[in-house]
Amino acid sequence: MNKYLSVVLLFIIVISVSSCSIIKFKRASKGKGDGKKIVLAGNDSAKVAANVPPPVIPKPDSVAKAPDTTAIVNPLIAQLTPLWKSRVDFKTYSGKAKMRYEGPDNKYELTAHIRIRKDSVIWIQVTAVMGGFPVARIFVTRDSFFMLNYIDKDAIAVPLSRAVRLLPGNVDFASLQNLIMGDPLREGVITDAKSFADSMNIRVEDSSYIQMITYNKTDSTLRSSLLRTHNPSGPQAAIEYSNYEITANKRISTERVLNLQNGNDSYMLEMNFTKSDFDEPLEYPFSIPKSYTLKQE
Repeated sequence: MNKYLSVVLLFIIVISVSSCSIIKFKRASKGKGDGKKIVLAGNDSAKVAANVPPPVIPKPDSVAKAPDTTAIVNPLIAQLTPLWKSRVDFKTYSGKAKMRYEGPDNKYELTAHIRIRKDSVIWIQVTAVMGGFPVARIFVTRDSFFMLNYIDKDAIAVPLSRAVRLLPGNVDFASLQNLIMGDPLREGVITDAKSFADSMNIRVEDSSYIQMITYNKTDSTLRSSLLRTHNPSGPQAAIEYSNYEITANKRISTERVLNLQNGNDSYMLEMNFTKSDFDEPLEYPFSIPKSYTLKQE
């Protein structure tokens, strides 16, 4: 598994960068895909061929409960709770983002076309900036992960819980959706809050992670977030949000920088969203060509 996936799936685009080494799969023979299609039903559930392992829904994370007296001791927590709970409200989202990734061994520039049906489907088509050739197509539901690797002509089809089984803690569909939409990555309970001259900070915890969230005082937009495990020596990810624009009455950060520190290794992902549309009818086409090798566990 690539080390830059150790805290969260930093951005699902990164998965396509070096898909051959993400997960250790057993090779299926050529033609096992047989052109199987993933069809979206009315509720956006994914249907796949019988030879794909049945999806296993990840167990929800148990959120640590803050003492009832916390808000009394720190009234700022009560004041900031509505801001913390606010999220981008949408039914569907489509966007285009330019990505620049740097790691210890490689650098990549990619363009991603993204489509989301809220809480149901994440669909991404990735192309290389240099040459404009397709790299991957990704299709994620709440319980399943699918990917076409155009370069090596193979495909992955596994339960989402299995695809992220090597990560520290539970990473679910919601975390991926939040990262794309520019919302805080995890849910949780506010355990501390502080006010400064131009910002407001909150500390949020669940059973796996601690988040340090900073909001701008001028407009209450999200400025930065730091995510780490409860183990202080574990990996941590920091995200900066800037250049907010209003589209369809929704304020979205169009420029983000994500830095991950994992031991002695550092990883960076810049995201520049050049297009965002909301609540339009969308399609999420995905099928596995019969000439592709299907990789399963």
